Amino acid sequence: MVRGLVWFVLFGAASLAFYRVNDRIVWDICRRERRPYPQAWTFSPYWQWRTIVGGWYTDARRAGLLIPKAAATAAILIASIGSVVMGILDRVPG
Repeated sequence: MVRGLVWFVLFGAASLAFYRVNDRIVWDICRRERRPYPQAWTFSPYWQWRTIVGGWYTDARRAGLLIPKAAATAAILIASIGSVVMGILDRVPG
């Protein structure tokens, strides 16, 4: 029970870091392209598509956020996969 809560908190923190890095990338793109910064960019189909398309890490590099973006992505993956693996190991007898 406690381990599940710890993994949940870790995943929440990783998700928040991931969102904040992406938010700074969007802000930098808007500044470079002279676009208005959309407060609700997460609900925009344009920004959703742009984050999925392969150039998002290039945009992160241009914004000087490649290492934080990679770290936030790794944190999300570790929290997701780690919680599943630990759940499986907890159920293994012996």
